[in-house]
Amino acid sequence: MEALLHLLRELPDGCPEQRRAAGRLAVLVRPHLVRAASSVARRWKVSAEDLEQEGQVATFKAWRRFTPGLAPGRCLYPAYVLRLARQAMERYAAGERNAVHVTDHALKRLRRAKKAARKEGVPVSTALRAQGLDEASILTLGEGSISTVSLDQLLAGEDGRPDAAANAETRLGLVDTTAARHQHVAEREAALTALHQLPRLQRVVAQKLAGYGRPPGTEPAARTVAQELRLSEDEVLRLHRQALKRMREVMDAKGLGPELPARAAGKLRQRRAAEPRDARPRIPGRGDQLGLELLRVESRRPSAWGA
Repeated sequence: MEALLHLLRELPDGCPEQRRAAGRLAVLVRPHLVRAASSVARRWKVSAEDLEQEGQVATFKAWRRFTPGLAPGRCLYPAYVLRLARQAMERYAAGERNAVHVTDHALKRLRRAKKAARKEGVPVSTALRAQGLDEASILTLGEGSISTVSLDQLLAGEDGRPDAAANAETRLGLVDTTAARHQHVAEREAALTALHQLPRLQRVVAQKLAGYGRPPGTEPAARTVAQELRLSEDEVLRLHRQALKRMREVMDAKGLGPELPARAAGKLRQRRAAEPRDARPRIPGRGDQLGLELLRVESRRPSAWGA
């Protein structure tokens, strides 16, 4: 192996002899990679073949960064390659399996907590908390964010939620929601029909501002729609109001519109009477347009018309 490393450093880059020498070196290193891949695969429950390939890719050109002959009579290249390969395998296994790696010490604590929980009849998280673990470790090792509840506890409302007893039938799927689903489907179909009956420009503006055909939370702003349609922002908002008004009228005519208490009671919002800004009488003069009252000032200069 040392001879191959010296040969690889002496040969010019890209020549066939160098590629053949690199292939022979990879064959010599492969048994070390296979053992490392088997060890990592047992710990992470990942395919050993995939880990072996990751190690080969990471160490195929590792000889370029290695200096042979540092220890006379010994070859340090297998240990160097093995360290690089383990790092690559650990990264691949962490991304493939789980980003949280549970250490052996944590597994021992978990086994002791489960044993204590069965003996005392308490949750595993309580036993872990008694051992002095922090909340993040308890959430990871204990029941986590999902806890199992028996059917009797769920019906009795003993699962820790204030609305457990009230929503037990709904959560178990015992409530017949067929009428509500049919109502929702009818409202959606009526809304789509009213939308497609709008004039073209109003329909386009309503679809764009509602994010129609876009992922949730990516609705464009009115300014963006105005730039796309080459309209002013006020014109886009006016078209949007007209479109919503027409759609409400169509939905109300079919009896599928929202329930408005004011409309059901027959009370409409009336326009308030306009109040003058300044009810004081104004003196005619130069300040009449501004609504100001100018003081009369007597001039000390003699008038040409006065006697």
